[in-house]
Amino acid sequence: MEIRQIRERISAAFKSAGRFLRETIALPYAKLYIAAAFALTAFFVVLGFPFDVFIRAELQKMEQRGLRSVEVGEIEFNLIGNSYIDSLILGAGSESEIAIRDLRFNIAVNPVTTLLYKTLKGSIGAGEFRFSDGDSSFSCIPTGEFRLASDPGSGVPRNGFLNLELQNVALKGITIKGFAIPAVRFGSIVMNSELHEGELRIIKFDGAGPDLRGSIRGSITLAPYVRNSTLNLVIDIDAQSKLVQDYRILLGNLANQGDGRLRLNLTGTLSAPSVAFPGAEKGHER
Repeated sequence: MEIRQIRERISAAFKSAGRFLRETIALPYAKLYIAAAFALTAFFVVLGFPFDVFIRAELQKMEQRGLRSVEVGEIEFNLIGNSYIDSLILGAGSESEIAIRDLRFNIAVNPVTTLLYKTLKGSIGAGEFRFSDGDSSFSCIPTGEFRLASDPGSGVPRNGFLNLELQNVALKGITIKGFAIPAVRFGSIVMNSELHEGELRIIKFDGAGPDLRGSIRGSITLAPYVRNSTLNLVIDIDAQSKLVQDYRILLGNLANQGDGRLRLNLTGTLSAPSVAFPGAEKGHER
C-alpha cells in the first residue's frame, strides 16, 4: 500500500469522525449529556480517590520531621460528613508521646487546594487528647475549627487560623520552687489564634476551672522539628484561684501582686521551656 493511499484513508477516517461528532452534538440534549458525563466521571474519580492511603502516608512522613514514631489506627474517610481515625500515637522524644483517641474530622476536600496547595480547612474533635513527657502530662477533650496552609517543602503549617475549645482539661507535672503540685484541672479552655508565616499568634486563650483561672497571650514560632518550636508567651493567673491560695506560702510575694494576677513569661522551646517570674530568676519549670 502506497503512502498516498494511507494518507487518504486516514483523512477519510477523520472526516467520518468529524461528521459523526457534528451529528451527535446536533441531537437534542446531546451537549447536556456530554457535560453530565464529564462531570460524573470527575465526581467518581474524586469519590474513588484513596484519601485514607494519602492521609496515612502524610502522617507517616511526620517521622521525617522530628518525631520518634507514628502509629496510625483504622482510618475511615468520607467526603460527605465526618471522617474517623480510631487512634493516633506520635512519639515526640525519648519519653514524650501524643496519643489521640476517636479522632473525628470534617475536611472540605478540593483536589487543587488540598493536594496541590497543601491547604486544609474544616473541623476536628477527639474523644481524648493526651500529651505525656516523663512525669508531666496534659489531657483534654478537644474540638476546633481550622484552615492551615503548609509549606510544600517542610510540611510545616505557614498560614491560616486555629480555633480550639478544650473540655475536662488536666495538667500534671507543675512544680513551684521544686515542690510538685498535684494535677491542675480546668473546666474549659478557649483559644483563638492566627497563623502567619509560620508564627502562631494567640488572639484569645482563656482558661477557667475549679483549680485555676487565667489567660495566655503571645506567639509560638513553629519549626520543622516540632520540639524546637520557640515560645514567646505571657501567662496571667488570677491570684484568687484555688491553686494560688493553696500554695501562697510557697509563692511568697508573687501571690500578692497589686493587680490581682500572677504573671509568668514563658520562653525557650517546647522541649526546653524557660519560665520567668516577676522579680525572680529564670528557671526551667514544667
